[in-house]
Amino acid sequence: MIPVRKTDVVLGKPLPYSLYDQNNKLLLKAGVVVQTQNQLDVLSERGLYRDRMAANQVQAPSSIVPDGEPAPDKDGILLDLEDIRLQVGDLLQLQGVATDAPRHAVKLLGYAKGRSVMVTPPMVDGAYAMVKQDAAFVVRFFSGKSVYAFPAHVLKMSNTPFPYLHLSYPKKVRGMRVRRAQRASVRLISSVTDMYGALYAGTLVDISKGGALLAAKAALGEIGDLLQLKFRLQFDDIDQFVHVKAGIRSVRSNPEPESETLALHHGLEFVEVQGSDRLALSAYTYQKLIEASDVA
Repeated sequence: MIPVRKTDVVLGKPLPYSLYDQNNKLLLKAGVVVQTQNQLDVLSERGLYRDRMAANQVQAPSSIVPDGEPAPDKDGILLDLEDIRLQVGDLLQLQGVATDAPRHAVKLLGYAKGRSVMVTPPMVDGAYAMVKQDAAFVVRFFSGKSVYAFPAHVLKMSNTPFPYLHLSYPKKVRGMRVRRAQRASVRLISSVTDMYGALYAGTLVDISKGGALLAAKAALGEIGDLLQLKFRLQFDDIDQFVHVKAGIRSVRSNPEPESETLALHHGLEFVEVQGSDRLALSAYTYQKLIEASDVA
């Protein structure tokens, strides 16, 4: 979904695309006329977004393409940072400009439009790393169904009242829609308990916030059955065993001919996830999606 500004909606004229809120719920269908500014203000409080496929059929406002920069290709967009609606505490990723530079997860502390973006410093071996002034990075992050990136350099590293970085504020942020419904390729060993208490082993081969693909030696149940999964997530400073209840939505043969030991794929939908596990699962999925992206 692509964020929509209030100024993109023309009062008194039919909408060229449907509008959705931040939870992807339909607000107004294409063709509906927004009559008053008050109506638009009320709608915008829930966040305004439009579907990329519909948006590609509409000419984008010229204001999102900065002077002297090429327009994004069909898979990319250029946006102002403040239009992406990042929240304090959101995970970002810093990578040095070298192609083989390590990637470090940091958290957003805030930003001042046109001045700086404030983030926590990278962690190395459990301690904050010292970052030199003017050090250059590519900043990547995930929001909605898109991954975003922009170049930045360190304006200043402060140590009081706690360590944090001031990064240069981006003129524009490049975004790219993540395909395949936000599923990240993984290989996570999972213990599985079926509806009758029998215990199995399986391997998660892809994962999202809402479900996963589980490979196993044999069928673990039928479509509609519930399974209990337990698997370990290790990344950055998180090391957590996650417990989820999942429903089987599909069972099919593993398309990989060399994977005879994991003969069946189970499409799972997570139906019950505890709060702390949900946060870890979301952060892990976003991290893997960012690592797999080539947006820069």
